[in-house]
Amino acid sequence: MSATEDQARYPFLKEASSFVERFSLGLKELADYPGVVSRAMEWASCGLEGQIFITDPKDPETDILAYPLALAFIYGLKKEWAVNRFATSEQKRYDGLLRLEPDEKLARMAKEGFGWELERLHLSVEEKRFDFAMGVREYLDVAPHFHSSEWKLVNRYVQGGRVYIKKSEAARLLSGAVKNKIVKRASEEEIKKFEVPPVFDRQMEGLRAMAAKRGQVYEEGQVMVDLAEARPPCIVAIINDLSAGKSLSHMARFALTAFMINIGKSVDDVLLLFSNVADFDAGKARYQVEHIAGQIGSKTKYSTPKCDVLRSFGLCVNPDRLCEEVWHPLIYYRARLGELKRGKPNA
Repeated sequence: MSATEDQARYPFLKEASSFVERFSLGLKELADYPGVVSRAMEWASCGLEGQIFITDPKDPETDILAYPLALAFIYGLKKEWAVNRFATSEQKRYDGLLRLEPDEKLARMAKEGFGWELERLHLSVEEKRFDFAMGVREYLDVAPHFHSSEWKLVNRYVQGGRVYIKKSEAARLLSGAVKNKIVKRASEEEIKKFEVPPVFDRQMEGLRAMAAKRGQVYEEGQVMVDLAEARPPCIVAIINDLSAGKSLSHMARFALTAFMINIGKSVDDVLLLFSNVADFDAGKARYQVEHIAGQIGSKTKYSTPKCDVLRSFGLCVNPDRLCEEVWHPLIYYRARLGELKRGKPNA
């Protein structure tokens, strides 16, 4: 595989950035290259649709230039869900590619892309085989964003400040780092203020139309229907704990209350859920639920905490395949409602 083809497939590499810089082209100048604009549109569209973009091995130079323009299009939409969806599609693309790379090349890309020191090794411990070792700090930069409990540090083999991982896990971590980088960049002031040059108005109009259709699932807004089968695993677990009479943490109570309010349940409906808890105080509970619903106090209706927040409080449990694609319980719920309408099983 040529160097330029590598740079097209893995635009997070410094070599790819250097390639673009050599052309000394700004975003406006890229409009003079129809092939680049077309590929950038295809790349951005694939991301919004949750599809994996396939780079062209016959014309890697065009794709190298198309990537920063595709990112600009996505950031220009000014929608958090669009950035996350594009980043998730990129993560899946990298994960599939990186698993097929030689160990030496994988370690080199980790070093070049993120400064990681992936130590190549072949070690077996208690019938588990490891291919790499990496620093704990680098591991914790990415692993906590994954849903499965197997990624928790307490469930890993750690020795001498190094976490031992398999090749497939190294690919997952590296692809996760790329996703995090894309998402984090969107929160920077420079990107918040960024506007796509008017020369690309036609392309942005097409992407906004596509985003408007997808936004029915991903945009904020109340869902005026409660379907138990569509609830995310974290909410199901909290409700099961309530039914069993268990005491809930403050965050668990807040998350459940905000979720139920945002899918259209009334204050009385929510109070009924909490009524069989041993320390239930009807007056105090009503005040808290009405406050979260925005009926009293600041009149601000609260949303359910994002998945990252719930994960940090240990409330992300029993994640399923849809959990890997979303970053908010309400987005999970809307997406699952759509699947159920189409008769798609949650397998």
